[in-house]
Amino acid sequence: MATTIFAPSYRLTRRFLPPLLRSSNHLCFRYISETKHVPEKDPLPTPKSVPVSTAIGLIRDGYAFLDVRTPNEFKAGHPSGAINIAYMFQTNSGMLKNPEFEQEVLSSFKKDDQIIIGCRSGKRSLMAATDLTSLGFQNVVDLAGGYIAWTQKGLPVHFPE
Repeated sequence: MATTIFAPSYRLTRRFLPPLLRSSNHLCFRYISETKHVPEKDPLPTPKSVPVSTAIGLIRDGYAFLDVRTPNEFKAGHPSGAINIAYMFQTNSGMLKNPEFEQEVLSSFKKDDQIIIGCRSGKRSLMAATDLTSLGFQNVVDLAGGYIAWTQKGLPVHFPE
């Protein structure tokens, strides 16, 4: 049920309201007396980002390495033992998200697997980690700095033949 209330327009109120809400000597306020409460959506879960030195320890503890770079980037070199599932593909119109990414990850990993996600610089891996966390993956960690940070630390890299 809607109710209209007329109230005198005071100088202060007139100054801050846009002209369409003002009438000559009265302001018209309209409100709904019975409003429905709309619950707020939960914010997207934020995965943890770790530096390369921490990631090495996690890999030694059994974490799998998911490389979300494109197949061409992966072929140019990647951490040993990494699994490649591209988060985005390079197209003529730029980078586009892989529409099968979540399904491909679900076919390779279980939701309780421990996974470190890396890309070239850390942007795609953070997006991928956020997507997987929202899908219910519980032990997803983003590699801060990505493959660039990995190689700058002089860590082992595998070059496929």
